[in-house]
Amino acid sequence: MSEQSQEARLQRIENKLDKLSEAFTILARVEEKIMSSNSRIDRLEFRADEAERDMDKIKSIVGYNQQTVKVVERFAWILVSALVGVVMYYFK
Repeated sequence: MSEQSQEARLQRIENKLDKLSEAFTILARVEEKIMSSNSRIDRLEFRADEAERDMDKIKSIVGYNQQTVKVVERFAWILVSALVGVVMYYFK
């Protein structure tokens, strides 16, 4: 082989190695972005689970409050009815 053909061959090999080096660098960046995205997704899933637990607690509190309001409202209507009855009795 002549010296020029060897030089050309070495140059092509160097170019290919440079391209491979760039590809590995890009691959490493992509892998870092994927890992970062995965950690963000994990954090968001954790926060969503916490929000769901909080909503379940709030649902149970709201249910309890609804029962309390129903009882108070019925008692208030009973008092209003009794008061109207008493007023009607005295105006008779």
